[in-house]
Amino acid sequence: MGMGYVPKDQIHPASEGAELQRRQRGRTPSRRTNRTSSIETPTSAIEAARARGRWAEDLVARWYERQGFQILARNWRISTGELDVVARKDNLVVVCEVKARATNAFGTPAEAMTARKQFVVRRTAFKFVRDHQLQNCVLRCDVACVTGTQLEVLIDSF
Repeated sequence: MGMGYVPKDQIHPASEGAELQRRQRGRTPSRRTNRTSSIETPTSAIEAARARGRWAEDLVARWYERQGFQILARNWRISTGELDVVARKDNLVVVCEVKARATNAFGTPAEAMTARKQFVVRRTAFKFVRDHQLQNCVLRCDVACVTGTQLEVLIDSF
């Protein structure tokens, strides 16, 4: 018998190569239908979280203004970090990291302030003070926890 039958024609015609080599089972349909508009897509969930964060930062900035602080910067960014709210009252400069959550189902907002995040905020705060030439000032780092609509400011937390 030998090697068996070897056809003289090509096994896969050149024009149909992609269709013949596709996986034949377990595929998702090529067209997805939008089932209902009430299902929240990941994009809208991300947009909702960002909107919640902006709202929480506005709330915290207003809180500091009511306490007699002047807001120096909001969302101040450098390549290595970001400061949510920077406020000043006399020679006290406060850097506030805002953490907002809809609920405590996945942990409190304060639990999101890891040691690494504290290091980044502290380093960025020193860079802010140096860049804005704020001499003879005391630097304080606060954390503002917003859960739903409740605001709790942890003063001098790290």
